[in-house]
Amino acid sequence: MKKTVFLLALSLSSLFAAVDTTAPLPTIVLEGDSGGYYSGKSWNSEVLKGKTTMLMYVDPDEKDKGEIFKPTIARFEKDLDFDKFQILVIINLNATWKPDALIKKMMKSKLDEHPKRTYILDADSVLVKGWNLPDDEYNTLIINKEGKVIYQHQGEWSAPEIQKIDTLVQKVVH
Repeated sequence: MKKTVFLLALSLSSLFAAVDTTAPLPTIVLEGDSGGYYSGKSWNSEVLKGKTTMLMYVDPDEKDKGEIFKPTIARFEKDLDFDKFQILVIINLNATWKPDALIKKMMKSKLDEHPKRTYILDADSVLVKGWNLPDDEYNTLIINKEGKVIYQHQGEWSAPEIQKIDTLVQKVVH
């Protein structure tokens, strides 16, 4: 019974997970077995400072939830100044049943298709724990130049939400 109550509480807490928007995100380093850049080098979240960042933290099993959002991302890549803006895609490898080798193979083609995006691997759901992100989800954060989250979205996209993020990104980058 206690185990059931604990699991229920854990499940409910992840449904209501929310990043702290009152302060810059805590610094996190992904390296070695915990992940890092697709190339294998370590990743430090300090790279979020100095530019406006759109960060997508994705469970590979939930990637279809962002399908309707892809044209907006493509437009950002085409229209925005990447001296002031960056797009990070962090794959939550711990959230999927798919083998890491398969995910990495699928990502290889994405690197060529989307050279302006930076791909990072999180093998142990470090950002879920460190930033209080919803697990097993498609998360999108807009982070200002100071490293503070100014917008958070999880799950499937709707047209009004896409318009909202588009307006916000255009406003903070220009």
